[in-house]
Amino acid sequence: MVSKLNILQNYYHIPLEDQFTFTYDSHKYYLTNKPFPFYFQKYISLLQINPFKIIDNIYQQKQSQGFILYQLLNIPTDIQKIISISLIPLEAKTINIIKKEWIQYYESILIYTSLNSLEYQIIYYTLFTLCQLSIELLNHYFSSSTTIPCSLQHQTIQSIEDIYKIENIILDLTVHDLLNLYLNDFITLQQLEHIFNENNLTSKELQLLLCYAIFPKTCLFYYHKDNLIQKRKRLMKYNKKLSSLILLLQKYIQIPLFNWIK
Repeated sequence: MVSKLNILQNYYHIPLEDQFTFTYDSHKYYLTNKPFPFYFQKYISLLQINPFKIIDNIYQQKQSQGFILYQLLNIPTDIQKIISISLIPLEAKTINIIKKEWIQYYESILIYTSLNSLEYQIIYYTLFTLCQLSIELLNHYFSSSTTIPCSLQHQTIQSIEDIYKIENIILDLTVHDLLNLYLNDFITLQQLEHIFNENNLTSKELQLLLCYAIFPKTCLFYYHKDNLIQKRKRLMKYNKKLSSLILLLQKYIQIPLFNWIK
């Protein structure tokens, strides 16, 4: 079977590692012999853009043994449009399914973690407690049969580049991108409040946003990649952003008292 490394070397004269995504000469590329995933096709269709151009190989051909090399273009990012698309429901899940998914997710990350220092233990139990609290809040606000809308979201948004990553588009809760844009400083708390009002977010949506915000997915996602210092910094930033968000949401919905969140 031909490798991506051979394709890059023989058809593009690019001596890079065998990988799906790479940066070369300050440009981002994707090499694949498969069509773009359905969710990604749907997403760029809704955005009404094409963030890629096909790179011809050294023989001026679009395909190289079935592979196509795509270059990511520098397209201005419209955060407001990204938010609008993220709020368009496509499917729905019940609260019962969401709870099972959250429990399975945090258990897969935390359950087998070795606690080799006091600080590791503090971080671990803080995250574990937040996970448990998010499930309890789901129980507090919703019945198990309540349906929750899902739409096209980004698995993570750490940089503008993440917006158009092919493998980054997923189907998740409609509040997912909104929360990540806030937690990663793409939008301010004031802008978030403006979005609440402009889009007439319901109490149900804001309650779900609170539950999802307390579920520390942004910390869990990088848990095994981060060293101890990174874990601490990420958790401290998360707690600070979460506390501000809770104060904002108190203006719109009833929230149980969280004296322990500092």
